[in-house]
Amino acid sequence: MKKMKMRLTAILVIMLLIGALTGRAAAAPQKITFWHVFSETFGGPQIAEMVASFNASQSEVEVTAVFNPDMYPGLMRNLQAEAAAGSYPSLTVTGYSFLDFFAGNFEYQDIRKLDAAWLDEVFSPNIQGLASVDGSQVGIPKAISAPILLYNVDLFKAAEVSAPPATWQEVRETSLKINKATGKFGFYMQEYADNWAVQGLLESNGVKILTDGVATFATPAAAEAYKILADMVLVDKSALHTAANEGIDAFMAGEVGMLLVTSGRLSAITASASFNLAATTFPGFPGHDIRIPAGGFFISITAQKEAEQQAAMKFLKFIMQPEIHAKWSATMGYLPTRGGLEKQLDAFLGEGTLADLWRVTNSQMPNVHQWVSYPGDVGTFAEQLLADTRDRILGGVEDPLTALQNAQNQLNERLAANN
Repeated sequence: MKKMKMRLTAILVIMLLIGALTGRAAAAPQKITFWHVFSETFGGPQIAEMVASFNASQSEVEVTAVFNPDMYPGLMRNLQAEAAAGSYPSLTVTGYSFLDFFAGNFEYQDIRKLDAAWLDEVFSPNIQGLASVDGSQVGIPKAISAPILLYNVDLFKAAEVSAPPATWQEVRETSLKINKATGKFGFYMQEYADNWAVQGLLESNGVKILTDGVATFATPAAAEAYKILADMVLVDKSALHTAANEGIDAFMAGEVGMLLVTSGRLSAITASASFNLAATTFPGFPGHDIRIPAGGFFISITAQKEAEQQAAMKFLKFIMQPEIHAKWSATMGYLPTRGGLEKQLDAFLGEGTLADLWRVTNSQMPNVHQWVSYPGDVGTFAEQLLADTRDRILGGVEDPLTALQNAQNQLNERLAANN
């Protein structure tokens, strides 16, 4: 009997030890950080939902999302500071225009080396190329956006405008009509700290931003395109010139007739607008093909430890599942980066305003081209320089051609120094 009690006691102790060890393991998941650029009014809730769903789906990995303000340039600056201190987040969001800059300046894990079979299963070769440099898969392409022209149908009716504009000259004319008829601004084009929207404006008038690694955008055609925008702001006073969030908020409040904005904002704008909302494709110039830059972002694994890298990979596989990726794309306004999601997208989109806007965005895919990416450490410099150039033009400090020439000279000096 005594021996039996001793055996039972020993078994109980072993069970308690196993339970303690199991509990300790369950209580200590691999923690990883996910840096992103999505605010509370632009994608933040969707990011939070994805992270919460992943964390609830298993107990081995715990993701913490970290918001970085000032979009992709802001995140790149923060990442530079983190890297200089010898530290990295586990995962980072990067805009396509910073692909070369990111690849040349930061430590990242080649996704193909981590799981080539999964990469090829989920992404077609051309989509993989959006986040690939010299054969290295810098990250996974998570989203593709395109600039889209939204308009307030109620203000169009008040100004007796029967159809949305198809050219930039018609944008100016429509903007002025809205302003005169309603006293409200007729037009606003998003003004983040980058050149994304302006690239579409200039390239649709036959301008090339870079030619064989040299900046070539200071041309009469570029000045002509920019002058239409500047004249709306400075001469007609029918267009708004302000920071992106303020301008977009003004449109959602019914104070602006037309908004040229990333399709990634569609969900937030549709949810907030209290007026009849519609969309049309990016305006063009007579005699030129419409060329709009592919916006959106890729996600890279910047974790330095193997366990952290594997945990990050697990998170990426989770958020790229068909249902989750389709919901992200449909609710944000981004175009999906994996194919075969027609049924899932239709289920989330359904019918209604957001579905209509999303389908207008999707119709522009034949006109989508690469967002210009700069080599070496030129990326953040170039985007900030071109954003400052936009402010000088729309602020009336310099005429378009002078401002563009000055910017081109500075950028080419920086490009030459980088070689």
